[in-house]
Amino acid sequence: MNIQYSVILAFMGQMKDRFATYHEPRGLAEKLALTATIEGAQGVEAVYPSDFQGMTPGTFKQLLNENGLTVSSVNVNVKSEPKFHQGALTSRDPGIRAEAVQYLKVGMDWAADLGVNLITVCPLSDGHDYPFEIDYGQAWRWLVECLSEAAAYRPQVRVSVEYKQSEPRARVIVPNAGVVLHLCDQIGLDNVGVTVDLGHALYASETPAQMLSLAADANRLFLVHINDNYRNWDWDLMPGTVNYWDWLESLLMLDEIGYDGWLVSDIFPARTDPVETLSACYRSIQYAETLLDRFGRDKLREMIRQRDVIRVFDRLQRLMLGNERS
Repeated sequence: MNIQYSVILAFMGQMKDRFATYHEPRGLAEKLALTATIEGAQGVEAVYPSDFQGMTPGTFKQLLNENGLTVSSVNVNVKSEPKFHQGALTSRDPGIRAEAVQYLKVGMDWAADLGVNLITVCPLSDGHDYPFEIDYGQAWRWLVECLSEAAAYRPQVRVSVEYKQSEPRARVIVPNAGVVLHLCDQIGLDNVGVTVDLGHALYASETPAQMLSLAADANRLFLVHINDNYRNWDWDLMPGTVNYWDWLESLLMLDEIGYDGWLVSDIFPARTDPVETLSACYRSIQYAETLLDRFGRDKLREMIRQRDVIRVFDRLQRLMLGNERS
């Protein structure tokens, strides 16, 4: 697989959770300069609006060129600001919904100006916290209408919807891959697809490789975020540190479906050095790819077709111990 490695730019500055603040705040120029020191980093997933304030396409491109980077995608944030806390794309207020759509459109303009033609959006403020809180049907129709309007605005720019089960909403309106694929079908536009975050798939009790396969089969796999967790929360840990077999299988699947997009590190390096952490993330891709090569990808796929799971794990573990015998 041709590895294109990118990092979410927000994680190169100051980060916060519910209890603490981590690292120092940094401006765009500082974050890009720091990203350039990450092993394997070729691109950044820039967040709109925070990473674009005071910028023009020309100045943004100049900063990218100075650091040997490109933009892999524009991440449109329609969740953090107070006006979106009661919903953005599904707000009861048509003015708020219009603002959220405008955010998507401006993000699409930036993506086109920067030559990436891809935005991703995770509508985490859209959903509910309690039973009897929202009209599910109406909220869904608003979501379809808003995303349809945005996607039709610039058909050459892809709109990738990232799903997640919860946070900050107790129940997000797009909690799993199946719901987003249904959303894509209802919108019916070719430039609407799915961002599969491996950690979100784990958290939703999905099999990440299967979700990648389903999204690709529907021609809707636009972007992949890589991370790991304990399946109980979106901890954004380094990939393969907890669920290694899922990580390895996901990379095998990406190779099988011919994925040629970006692998975006969605890691929250709160208590570790960001550069060291995201460099280690890149190496984890290389290590897993090397293990698959040593196993023999065609051999592994044939064993999978035969459902020869005992021999698969026997050989994998021998290879990890340095025993190369067949």
